Amino acid sequence: MARLVPAVLIGLGVLLAGCAAPTKIMQMGPLGNGDRLVTVVVSEDRAVVRQECVNIPSAGPILGCHLWRKITGPGGTAVQLVKIVRFTDAIPSTLTLEIDVHELCHAIAALQPIDDPCHTDNHGIIESAASASVRWR
Repeated sequence: MARLVPAVLIGLGVLLAGCAAPTKIMQMGPLGNGDRLVTVVVSEDRAVVRQECVNIPSAGPILGCHLWRKITGPGGTAVQLVKIVRFTDAIPSTLTLEIDVHELCHAIAALQPIDDPCHTDNHGIIESAASASVRWR
């Protein structure tokens, strides 16, 4: 019995450590004032999504939202910063998330009167696969 107690405690510790649901946050599109054009939050934790999407009207459980705010961007132009928050059943790989955020950055930049800032950070190189020198457009 005395040998069983440490094993049970270790097992409980491993289980409890696994209870913290993963969340990934990625930003892209620097605007020169510290703001980023796009922020994406993906989480397996519904509490994170509820916290990020506070004050969003919903008839049921909130599984995601988009938030935006206007700032004065380069050259005095009004720019909308976009934040996408979503629940997921499985966190995407860093590579997958980086590609998604990059393409979303291009889409949001194209709809605004600004120069596309989506290659400013990484010069078009996928950083999570930098050793492969993968480039995108």
